[in-house]
Amino acid sequence: MDILAARKKAAERAKSKQNQGPTEPAAPPPVPVEETPRAVEAGPPPSAAAPGPPPAEEPAVSVAHEAADEAGRADAEVAEKAPVREIELLSFRLGGEEYAVTVDDVREVLNLRDLTPVPNTPGYVLGVTSLRGAMLPVVDLCKRLGLTPGVRDDKSRIIVVNPDEEDVGLIVDRVTGVLRIMPDAVKPAPENVEQGAEFLRGIVRRDDKLYILLDLQKAVGI
Repeated sequence: MDILAARKKAAERAKSKQNQGPTEPAAPPPVPVEETPRAVEAGPPPSAAAPGPPPAEEPAVSVAHEAADEAGRADAEVAEKAPVREIELLSFRLGGEEYAVTVDDVREVLNLRDLTPVPNTPGYVLGVTSLRGAMLPVVDLCKRLGLTPGVRDDKSRIIVVNPDEEDVGLIVDRVTGVLRIMPDAVKPAPENVEQGAEFLRGIVRRDDKLYILLDLQKAVGI
């Protein structure tokens, strides 16, 4: 009886295990995970400054104006340092007075020569003469300025001038020389000058002598 009871209990235990199914292995204990520290946002290196906006370009117009101003100042300094240029005058005599014209306006000085009258010309135009193949009109300055007719002799001359890119001859009593003056030596003509005042540029006093400076463009009158 004991043997049969033991076998029966063993069979019941086996049947009970089959009904329960295979036993699942126990899960391994969780492995501890070390918490990774959060990354700290890196800022710029202490020595490196954050790049700012690019510098604004200076307008080209402003630079050009500064360059022009600098050039103007340089020219002014040069002008102040440059010596003042003298003026050369050719002096001549008309009716007992000394007159003058700038040497820059004079082409040459000729001896008196025969003239060919030209009809329908002003009375102060004495005629024309040939000068190197070109016709040269000749003006009597005494008549043009309203002066008493001067002396005509072997010392009288024809001064060839070129006030308007056209040669004109001026008959004068005689040429007296060349003088050099500073520009500020030319003074306005006196208000009491009546005869020929409209033809004058001014007067020049030099070595106790008075020279009347002519305005050639007005005096020629051709």
